[in-house]
Amino acid sequence: MTKEIDRYLRGGVGILLMLFLGAMYAWSYFKVALGAHYPNWSQTQITLNFTIMMSCFCTGGLLAGSVLSRLPKRVQLTIAALLISAGFLGASLLPTETDMALLQLYLCYGVLNGLGTGIAYNAVLSGIQPWFPDCPGLISGALLMGMGLGALILGNAASVLVDAFGLAMTFRVFAVAMLVILMACAPVIRLPKEGDKLPTAQTAKSAAGADGLELTTAQMLRRPTFWLYFLWNLCMSAGGMLVINSASSITVYYGLAAVVGLVVSVFNGLGRLAIGTSMDRLGWKRTMFLNNGILIAAGLLLLLGGNRQLGMVVLTGMLLMGICYGGGVTISAALIRQLYGSRNYASNFSVCNLCTIPASILGPMLSAALQDASGGGYDSTFLMVLVLGGITLLINFGIRKP
Repeated sequence: MTKEIDRYLRGGVGILLMLFLGAMYAWSYFKVALGAHYPNWSQTQITLNFTIMMSCFCTGGLLAGSVLSRLPKRVQLTIAALLISAGFLGASLLPTETDMALLQLYLCYGVLNGLGTGIAYNAVLSGIQPWFPDCPGLISGALLMGMGLGALILGNAASVLVDAFGLAMTFRVFAVAMLVILMACAPVIRLPKEGDKLPTAQTAKSAAGADGLELTTAQMLRRPTFWLYFLWNLCMSAGGMLVINSASSITVYYGLAAVVGLVVSVFNGLGRLAIGTSMDRLGWKRTMFLNNGILIAAGLLLLLGGNRQLGMVVLTGMLLMGICYGGGVTISAALIRQLYGSRNYASNFSVCNLCTIPASILGPMLSAALQDASGGGYDSTFLMVLVLGGITLLINFGIRKP
């Protein structure tokens, strides 16, 4: 097998792994079944599991980039496989007593699943990206597209399995599938060795700009430009969550079928690939402005369509929001390596990704509060998307090379 085929094989396995890691986001489908099975649980109690899961996802990535960083990627993925499988298996054994069942759900689906997915996410990204120095944006986008589409594919599979076999059995199927896939693919994920011949790192606009810097996490955190980017990423993610988390409800409110909201997930996945390609062709700065422009355009269309009750205009804005949200994730994955170097990428990226925690709290909570304040409508939510678009645009002007 040639080295070129070898690296593409590793990239393909990485995409497959990321697709299955999207199982964490099947939560949006499982929570409906859990709500029906435990009618005494409030929506606030059920939604809290998402916040716990996202917080532990970020913590898992941080562990992979620091405590576990000395371990081979295959060992990190083995640990992740055991945690994720244990999480789904534990969720399949929820007791009938509601208080204990809720705590067990938080521990298993929230903590174990979140930690395992975070570890695997960091291991795959940091293990596959170095094989593609000639197209770092493209491979980042392809990997993250896999996770975005995996959430849609596995979420729908979960819905079918729950209807056919029940909630507990579906959790067990996921436990076995995740264990088998991650353990089987783990040996393929590794960093290039000294003898591996790779293409020359690109000298295009996206690769230029860091001037060969290799910063430690502590050095990165002392750069004001990093914190500006952290804030940019937080606002971008929160803006996306304002709409993405309520996609089906929004489409129904404006007279479209709920299933139409799933198309947003497809554009979320495709946006990751498109923005990753843009990173390679246009460079990180222009791509960030492009993503800003898409966010503002999405906010304008949402506000216009919502104000005039034009369902198709609202849908167009939601599709742009899907591209923008997916693009923000990809920019982060590629940008941290380009600006702060490869040597400490796993740790640096995991710290940057911590912005997901406040974003996952701020986005859903702000969306719910704005909807309540407007009597159930979404006009104020769409206005906030536009406000966040303006804020991120202003922040973008201040982001510089470290």
